[in-house]
Amino acid sequence: MKKAFSLIEVIFVLVILGIVASISSQIIVQVYEGYIVQNALYKTTTKTELVANQIVNRLTYAIDGTTIAKDIINPGTVEGTNWIRLEDIPATDNNFTTVEWIGADYDSFSAGATPFWSGVANYETANTNSFVTPGSQLNNANTIISNLSNGEVDLDSNTTQQPAVLFIQKAKEYRAGEKYSPQCMGLIDANSSCIFRVARNSDDNLSFPDGVPLGTIITERYKLAWSAYALVPEDLDGDGLFNLYLYYNYQPWEGELFSSVANNRKLLMTNVSVFKFTENGGVIQLKICASENIGQNFNISSCKEKAIIR
Repeated sequence: MKKAFSLIEVIFVLVILGIVASISSQIIVQVYEGYIVQNALYKTTTKTELVANQIVNRLTYAIDGTTIAKDIINPGTVEGTNWIRLEDIPATDNNFTTVEWIGADYDSFSAGATPFWSGVANYETANTNSFVTPGSQLNNANTIISNLSNGEVDLDSNTTQQPAVLFIQKAKEYRAGEKYSPQCMGLIDANSSCIFRVARNSDDNLSFPDGVPLGTIITERYKLAWSAYALVPEDLDGDGLFNLYLYYNYQPWEGELFSSVANNRKLLMTNVSVFKFTENGGVIQLKICASENIGQNFNISSCKEKAIIR
């Protein structure tokens, strides 16, 4: 006589298999959901960290006193209305969302075994026409500046192109002891008394195409720059998330604004939900948050805070 499973035994086995399958599917779903969440969190955390570090690297070489906040909608000339100093931004402000600064030319400064512009001026022999900068290799500096700016800035030209800019510096003050004014950020003409355009006379000599006021050259330190920079959040679809762009290669001392050089920008990050910054005692603090959608209108967010001490 051949033995076989009874109907009850078969049903019992099927029930057990159903229970096991149900539990297994729930475990698989939970593992998959956990993977999605962890993957999204990893992506946002990594991206936010990388972008925050890029911003820190750029802002580290911001020239003291040139960092301001602007109203992207109405970037006019009135302090407190169109632009404001970082340290004066109200805690509840939602207007001054763009940060802008002039960066020292670290690229040509650090490209060689010795700096291509020394940052030292022989002020004993300086005058309102030119000065000697001992130890500089301005020919090499000019090559790097011209290449990085796509030929828009050239130390050998003082008419057809936009020369680099020089700041006279003494104990974080400028122009015979007067504090640097943020009005120099794109709000001035070529004859500004706080920014001085320069042209190369020789490998260690710089001249002033526009001239400078008598008595200005009194210090032995300077910063050479060829570009301003701006971090600009842009919400294109009104969903509260925005793209964060870095604008570069524009010259405020020539009257240029970042909004006029749309081709000279780099997308740093998408889906940014928070971009805040302030300054206290010369230390710039920033916070950036980004979101990653994981489906069904669920988002994973990650934030990074950084302090820039120059």
